[in-house]
Amino acid sequence: MMPALLPAILLLSPACPTDDPVRVTVVIVLASETDKKVDRALVNLAKAVQNRDPKLVGFRVHATAEKSIAVGASATIALVEKQELKVTVTRPKGEDGRIALTLSAPGVDFVTYGCACDKFFPIATDYRTKKGELVVVAIMAKPCTLGKKKGWFPWPE
Repeated sequence: MMPALLPAILLLSPACPTDDPVRVTVVIVLASETDKKVDRALVNLAKAVQNRDPKLVGFRVHATAEKSIAVGASATIALVEKQELKVTVTRPKGEDGRIALTLSAPGVDFVTYGCACDKFFPIATDYRTKKGELVVVAIMAKPCTLGKKKGWFPWPE
């Protein structure tokens, strides 16, 4: 099992209200040891993952998903090949500016962490697709559920 990875570079957003529900955004990334193409939006994520596993040279976005999850509730997000990610919002945005999430992914029993509003937290699972690609998920939570959506990457593409 590969440990959770820290994000390479992330940007802060303006303060958000702390009302329920929490909007959780998941970017499902497939990392390859053979295909050297890296999606432009994943350059920083690729560098962070390669610090742990330099054999991974290609990174592409497989899919994205967004769910509004009430504090204390859970949601399941389909990844690839019948694999799933379970996300539970365990605490709303606190005084420290963080929302607490508990995650369960293939090969990652449970990870609980406090994420800052508008920051992605990548986790490399130990699941490989039938093509041999490693599944990496990047998760962001923010209490802002209203207003104009900026897109799912907080950095320029």
